[in-house]
Amino acid sequence: MKFKRSIRDKIEAQIDEIADQAKDLVERAPGFRDEVKNRLPDREELKDMIPDKKQLLDLRDELFEKIPDSVADRIPEAAKPKKKRGKVKKVALLGLVTGAGAAAFAAARRVAGNTPTPSYTQPRPAPTAPPKPAPAPSTTAETAPAAKKAPAKKAAPAKKAAAKKAPPAKKAP
Repeated sequence: MKFKRSIRDKIEAQIDEIADQAKDLVERAPGFRDEVKNRLPDREELKDMIPDKKQLLDLRDELFEKIPDSVADRIPEAAKPKKKRGKVKKVALLGLVTGAGAAAFAAARRVAGNTPTPSYTQPRPAPTAPPKPAPAPSTTAETAPAAKKAPAKKAAPAKKAAAKKAPPAKKAP
């Protein structure tokens, strides 16, 4: 059992040493923290050391152009630089600026001319052609025998349903 006590004594001694070391570290920690803090550069200096995103993207694009095609084919699509659409954006921007300028010019011209915008006017109805007069009966010899052969019919009396009467006018007192 002497063996068990000696191991136990060794372990207790090591635990006491570790506890002492921990106390020393706790006492030295504020000084050590201040020392490390003093060695680090300021936050603004750190920000200045880091390149901005545009520079990093430009560097990536340049490096990608320099690698051989066989290596570039093995790179995943997510890591490859995106195709630039700079020219398309410039043309679109130029179109927008031109359109805005034309609208401003038209508005300024309208104000300068002091002419009101024309309002909507209804179109006039198309003129109707005057009714053609009925052809006058001719009394030539050719039409006269035909008129004699067919006796003229009497005009039928007008139907009551076809002729509507106007409502009677009210008399004012």
